[in-house]
Amino acid sequence: MGSLHVLTGTAAFIAEHGFGHPTEVIEMTTPVYASTLANGDSHVMMEGWEQNLVEWYNDEGPGGTGNVLNYGEVFEGGPQFFIIPQWVHEQHGINTVQDMVENWELFKDPEDGSKGVFYNCIIGWQCAEINNVKLQTYGLDEQFNIMNPGSAGALKAVLAGAQVKNEPVFGYYWSPTDLMGLYDWYILEEPAHNDADWAKITAAANDDSLRPVENGVAYETLPINKLVNKSLPEIAPDFAEVLQKMHGGLGPLQRTLGWLDTNEIEDHIGLGAVHFMRNNAELVKSWMDADAWERVRVALAREPRTN
Repeated sequence: MGSLHVLTGTAAFIAEHGFGHPTEVIEMTTPVYASTLANGDSHVMMEGWEQNLVEWYNDEGPGGTGNVLNYGEVFEGGPQFFIIPQWVHEQHGINTVQDMVENWELFKDPEDGSKGVFYNCIIGWQCAEINNVKLQTYGLDEQFNIMNPGSAGALKAVLAGAQVKNEPVFGYYWSPTDLMGLYDWYILEEPAHNDADWAKITAAANDDSLRPVENGVAYETLPINKLVNKSLPEIAPDFAEVLQKMHGGLGPLQRTLGWLDTNEIEDHIGLGAVHFMRNNAELVKSWMDADAWERVRVALAREPRTN
């Protein structure tokens, strides 16, 4: 997830160079992240996406045990959705997820011509199971094989590849991402989000016995928040204070992701974070006191050029 890597790299750089706190960045699946953040084996998740983990957040968050603290918005409303190319929407009049039932042949699975193919969220991410439940509510599991890419890069590659070849493709994606800015996409209409149906969907995502769920609904467009373990303010109170102020913003993040893609740079955590901080220096400076910013600024000057 590009924005997560850029934000994580940014936070780690500030923690180390601004305040002298050693950090280790570890990639995890959703269940592992949820477990380690709650028990204190990890301390910071820059994109919590707690709306995908309602039961866990209710149990471990501020309204439950308090093991997980919410440090507020890191960027404004992070939508998740089902997409097809804009030209497919226009040429074939596909507007809603229900329209996909009768148009599955446009999206034939190259390995199984009797069904279409839906490119799902990444293996190990909670959205993969949520999407399985949603597709079943829409009846699309009968017309489409569900493919789960092993990485964010693999999902992006198959969706971008179809756009380059001007071929129909159907899949899940989210924002902020470079993919949404590089090509013209149409976001399929779904029934409006409501808390009651969403609670049933997320419960069924964790328990097969609760499937099928009767009603599918869209993801809720909510701010994406920073979640931390309750021990962070004790371990690193100075960095914890900065973290509460960190807000990357969709615009700066999208521009950074576009730069990474255009220049074919895979190091989002390192070079991506450095580029983000250099090109949004006044924003980053506003998160900390002058002494900490000077230490960060000097450290950035030592990094390889990114412009």
